[in-house]
Amino acid sequence: MHPVGFSHWKVEDQALWLTGPTFSARIEALPHAWRVLVFQRPQDAKKGSWAVVDERRLPIVFDGQSASAEGLPLLALSLSPFSFAFEGLSASGLFAHTLATWRGDEAAAFDPLGLARPEAPADGHPLGGGFELHLKESPGRRYFGLGERTGFLDKKGRRYTHWNTDQFDHQETTDALYQSHPFVIGSESGKAFGLFLDETWKTVFDLAATTPEESTLFTPGPTFDLYLIPGPTVREVTTAFAALTGKPPLPPLWALGFHQCRWGYPDAETVREVVANFEAHEIPLSAIWLDIDYMDGYKVFTFHEGRFPEPEKFFAELKEKGIRTVVIVDPGVKKEAGYSVYEEGRRMRSFVETPRGDEVVGEVWPKPAVWPDFSRKEVRDWWAGLHRFYLEKGVAGIWNDMNEPSAFSVEGMEEKALGKTLPLGARHGEKSHAEVHNVYGLLMSQAAYEGQKRYDPNRRPFVLTRAGFAGIQRYAWVWTGDNKSHWGHLEMSIPMLLNLGLSGVAFAGADIGGFSEDASPELVLRWTWLGTFYPFMRNHSGKTSRRQEPYAFGEPWSGHMREAIRFRYQLLPYVYTLAEEASRTGAPLMRPIFYEFPEDETAYTIHDAFFFGPALLVAPIIRPGKTHRAVYLPEGRWQDWWTGEIFEGPTWIVAEAGLDRIPLYLREGHAVPTTDPRPSETAVFDPLIFRVFPEGQSEGEVYEDSGDGEAAGQRSRLEVEGGRARFSGSREGRTVRVEIMTTKGEHVEVTLED
Repeated sequence: MHPVGFSHWKVEDQALWLTGPTFSARIEALPHAWRVLVFQRPQDAKKGSWAVVDERRLPIVFDGQSASAEGLPLLALSLSPFSFAFEGLSASGLFAHTLATWRGDEAAAFDPLGLARPEAPADGHPLGGGFELHLKESPGRRYFGLGERTGFLDKKGRRYTHWNTDQFDHQETTDALYQSHPFVIGSESGKAFGLFLDETWKTVFDLAATTPEESTLFTPGPTFDLYLIPGPTVREVTTAFAALTGKPPLPPLWALGFHQCRWGYPDAETVREVVANFEAHEIPLSAIWLDIDYMDGYKVFTFHEGRFPEPEKFFAELKEKGIRTVVIVDPGVKKEAGYSVYEEGRRMRSFVETPRGDEVVGEVWPKPAVWPDFSRKEVRDWWAGLHRFYLEKGVAGIWNDMNEPSAFSVEGMEEKALGKTLPLGARHGEKSHAEVHNVYGLLMSQAAYEGQKRYDPNRRPFVLTRAGFAGIQRYAWVWTGDNKSHWGHLEMSIPMLLNLGLSGVAFAGADIGGFSEDASPELVLRWTWLGTFYPFMRNHSGKTSRRQEPYAFGEPWSGHMREAIRFRYQLLPYVYTLAEEASRTGAPLMRPIFYEFPEDETAYTIHDAFFFGPALLVAPIIRPGKTHRAVYLPEGRWQDWWTGEIFEGPTWIVAEAGLDRIPLYLREGHAVPTTDPRPSETAVFDPLIFRVFPEGQSEGEVYEDSGDGEAAGQRSRLEVEGGRARFSGSREGRTVRVEIMTTKGEHVEVTLED
C-alpha cells in the first residue's frame, strides 16, 4: 500500500486535472456535489456511471490549494500526498494497493471474496489492487444511509460490505444483503455531508470499526470515483443525492394500497378464495401477488395451463373488483430446447458467458438455467419486449426476485467458492461479473420498467425488486427480502427502511408478518399497524409458514387488522401527496425524527419511531404483550391522533396503545388530508377531509390527479386560522371538510370559506 500523489495540475474542459508519476485525477463540480475520480489507465478518465444521471458540470476555479465552484462549498486539496477537506470532513490520505499487499488479516478484513488477492485467478478480477481512502473521525459524528442494512439507525462502529447477496437467514449483525448502496451521510452537531463511492465492485466501508479515530472506504477496482455532497442538513444531502442518482416516478394510486401475497397460492381457485375472504371480512385490498407457482416449470413468461387457465379472464375478473395482479419474474431462464425465451436469447447470444464464450449454466428455480446479460442495451431491450406477454394478459405489475443474481449452483463451481451467485470471471460483454454483479438487479429492473412504458404507455409502470444499486429508485420499489416472523425483524424494519429512504429509495417496505416461520396473531396485528406507514404495504409469507392473511386468525384479530388497513386507505390522500413530493424532490415518505428536527440531539438516537411525511410522528409497539411504550416528542406541540390530548415538547411521554391502534401524533401547524377508508380508482378524493391541529395556524396540501397515466394533476392548499379555513382547490361535485379533534376526543368541523 502506498500513498497516491500528484505533481501537476491544470483546469481544462470544466474539470481540474491532476497528474503524477503513477496516477491521475479528474475533479468536477456538479450542481449538487464535487466529484473526485482517481485512475491509472487513460481510458478511465471518462469513466461512466450506472447510477448517476445528472451530467451537468460547473466551471471550476483552482488556486493550488482550494477548488471552488458556484453554489458549492470549497474543496481544499493537498496534492502530494493526496488528501482533501470538505464540510467538516478531513481525508488523511488516499492509498493504492498492489496485489502484493494483500496478505493475512488485511486481506480477510477488506477482501473476503478474494477479488484482489494475488492467489486468486486473474480472470474476472480488477486490474491492480484497489484504493483505500482514510477519513479522520470525531467522537460526535454519526453515520446514516448505506441503503438496506441490518442493525440500528446509526451505522457507525461496523464494517459494511457492498455485495448483493441472497441472504435468507439474516439477523441483526448480518452484513451484506440484497442491495448495495455505497452512500453514507455523516452528521455532527446538526450539520451533514454525503459520500457516494460510485464503484460497482465489492466495496467496503469501515466506519470507525477497526479504530475509532479513522474510517476507511475501500474498492478493489482500478478507479476511485467519489462524490462529495454538501448539506448543511441530512434533508439537503438526501435531496442532492436524489438529484444526482434520479428521483422515483410517481406510482399509480393502487400501488399505495394494501397488497396480499404468499408463496403458496398454487392456482387461480386459491386466489379466488383469498379474495373472497377479504370481501367476506370487508378488508380493503388493492393487489394480489403471484409467486413462482403460476409458471409452467418455473419458466418465466409462461402460465401453467392447468393451474391458471385463461389468465386474461382471471385478471380482468380481479380488476372488476378493484384488485390488480402482480407476477414474479426471475432472471434465471430455463435452458430447454423449444422454449421460446431461451431459443431467442440463445440466437442473440443474450446470456452471460464463460471466458471461452459458452453460456454460464447453473440452477436457480429452473434447472438447468442461464442468465441474461442485462449490462448490454440490446439484451435489456429484448427482455423489455418480453413483458408484452404479461401486459396483454392484464398483469399490472412486475416483481423481480432472485436478481442479485442468485444461483443455487453453477456447473463447474462449488457453492462455497461461488458465494451463491455467478462466477466472478463470467463475462458480460467486455466486463466481468465481478464488476457487473452489484448492478445486475438495477439493470433488470430498468428493462422491466421500460417494457411497461413501451407497451402500455397510458399506465404508470410498477416494478418491485429485491436486488439493486444506487439509482434503483428510478425504476423500481424495494422490499427488504426474506425476513422472519420475529419481533426483532419487525423492529429492525424501521431503521432499515429509514436508511433506504435516506439513500434515495423513497418507496420500500418489509414483508408484514414476516416471510418465514410462524407468526403469532399479535405480531401480525402490530406489524400491520406499522405497515400502515410503510410506503409499500404488503403481507407476504412463505409456503411452509402459518397462514397470516389479515383474516386468518379470526376475531378479534381480523377486526383489528381490518381497522389498521382501513386506516391506510383513510390516509391515502396524504400518502399520495407524499408520493408526488417524492417524485419531485426525492424526499422519503418514512423519515427519521432528526430529518425534521436536525438540531435535536436526542432525535439522532431514536431508531424505533419516525415521521411519516412532515405531519405525523409514528411510534409503533415493537414487543409482545405490551400496551405502553416511551415516546419522544421534539420541540413544539403534539396531539394524540386518537384521544385529542395535547403535549408540549421536547418531552418523553408514556403512550398507551391497545390492539386497536398505534401511537400516532399530529404535529402543530399541520393539516392532514384524509378520505373514506376504501379503495379508489382515481386520486380525486371524495370526500376530502382535512384533520388539522386544534390550535393556532395550520397548513396542509393535497395532490390529486387521475391516479394513473401521464395527465397533469393539481396541488391544493389548505390554510386554517382562527377557526376559519381557506381551500385553494376545486370543491365542485364533492365534499370537502375540515375537522379538528378536541382534547375530549370529539370531532368538530371548522368553517370552510367559499
